[in-house]
Amino acid sequence: MPINNELKMPVFHIDDQPVEFHPGEKILSAALRNGEKIPHYCYHPGMSIVATCRMCVVDIVDLGNGRPAPKLQTACSVDAAEGMKIETMNQKVEEGRKLVNEFLLINHPLDCPICDQSGECTLQDYSFEYGSGKSEMDYSKRVYGWRDIGTFVSLERNRCIQCSRCDRFTREITGTNEFGMFNRGHELTVDTYTDRPMTNKFQGNMADICPVGAITEKEFRFKRRVWKLKKIRSICTGCSTGCNITIEHDRNEVFRLKPHENQNVNKWWMCDEGRLTYRIMNERKTRINRPLGRVSQNLQNISWDDAYRAIAERISEMEPTGNEVIALTDTHASNEELFLLKKLLKDGFLSDNVFCPLPKWEQIESEFFINTLITTDKTPNRAGALALKIKGDAENAEVKNIIDGGPKVVIILGNPFETEHEIQQKIKPAQLVVHIGSDHNCWSEIADVVLPGQFYSEKKVTFTNKLQQVQSTDIAVQSLRRSRPEWQIIVELAHALGHKFNFSNVNQVFAAMAEETKAFSGLSFDQIGDQGMKLKQTFKDTGMKLVQAPA
Repeated sequence: MPINNELKMPVFHIDDQPVEFHPGEKILSAALRNGEKIPHYCYHPGMSIVATCRMCVVDIVDLGNGRPAPKLQTACSVDAAEGMKIETMNQKVEEGRKLVNEFLLINHPLDCPICDQSGECTLQDYSFEYGSGKSEMDYSKRVYGWRDIGTFVSLERNRCIQCSRCDRFTREITGTNEFGMFNRGHELTVDTYTDRPMTNKFQGNMADICPVGAITEKEFRFKRRVWKLKKIRSICTGCSTGCNITIEHDRNEVFRLKPHENQNVNKWWMCDEGRLTYRIMNERKTRINRPLGRVSQNLQNISWDDAYRAIAERISEMEPTGNEVIALTDTHASNEELFLLKKLLKDGFLSDNVFCPLPKWEQIESEFFINTLITTDKTPNRAGALALKIKGDAENAEVKNIIDGGPKVVIILGNPFETEHEIQQKIKPAQLVVHIGSDHNCWSEIADVVLPGQFYSEKKVTFTNKLQQVQSTDIAVQSLRRSRPEWQIIVELAHALGHKFNFSNVNQVFAAMAEETKAFSGLSFDQIGDQGMKLKQTFKDTGMKLVQAPA
């Protein structure tokens, strides 16, 4: 590991390799951060240190004062010190790890072929890498029954190695204290209190942090072997938090969503509600699978060229301008899509009538970080809409006046104002209604032309979360054959109307948005990376109210 001379951080050595550390940092934490491998079970960077598993033992041959440690030490609990020298692969350490693994396997059932955790089980990996092929311990195994412990997870106590991660999670992260460790010694076990099922909304994280198959997700059990899954980093669009996630899929079907670490947004966690959005990614019954045009009052399949031609001809006949053209969108639209929609109306019709519902929402104040991940704001790109100065919700007088005036051309992006039936009825008589979206809804039912868009797991775009952090999605699964990303549809529609939008990829769209919008100035798509970037010009969301968490 190269040494950062500029910062002049203190250094210790692991197997003669220099490792930088922060003052007060533990050996294991510093080692993992610097890419050094030390096996461990109970340690998790987001929770307290208990040093119960003993798997991370190391031999400190020099404490930094010329003296060795009297015995093997747990790397998770010992502070790093300048000049410290540590060995992780000598005979003493290897023997210690073998004994730890052997001890953990006393009660563990050898059910890897049927265990859902097989392929991502830390005990399985370490037993292969550090374990022994024989055991000197002769004990009868404990046997417990399978337990349904919550709405999202189940418990197989026979596999538990008592690392206490699950117990610490409900105490230190969620603050719900629903789960604990009971009895002592050979009879030590984990369970919910008084056999009551857990109700907290973050149970899936317990399955994530369990190093074995003791706690597993009900949604994923027995559906796919993990080594078959392909993984793509993305973000959750279930609410405005924008948790970083990994989309795990196989054969173009999404099987689960797991949190991807981002210390600025969701740390290591995500809610169960967000995990369940994988179902939407697999939904095909409601998807718009090809362009549709209204012929004799019925929607019929048409080609993309025919769709654009029909729209252009109808608009050419009407020659609408100003308040005769209106666009309605929702905040599931990406930054690029909102920007292009606004640009289309401005360049094509000299109109600024792009409206988006931006309902007021509440943000919980809580001592537990995880309680702030779920918000009442289910609009993933609210901050992006505000940054692009998209106009407000159905209560906006300007929206009402324009809709009451009877616009000639209405462009619908997504599913805005879905509960505002009065707005839908007033728009229905318009001479041209164009709906761009991934799914059939109330707008596609009244549209003259329907253009199939894509779900966020099928395209590369950006969203701006409630912290005003710009984050990107990536293509995880193959889109429907005749669908296109909405930003591309808007560009092609502009071309059909005679306006040159010189954008061939999303990077170029983002660059134009950054050039024309102060909030995004200085940002580029490539700079966003895995961790996202803060808006250069932040603002106050007046629609957000802070409230106290319930006791």
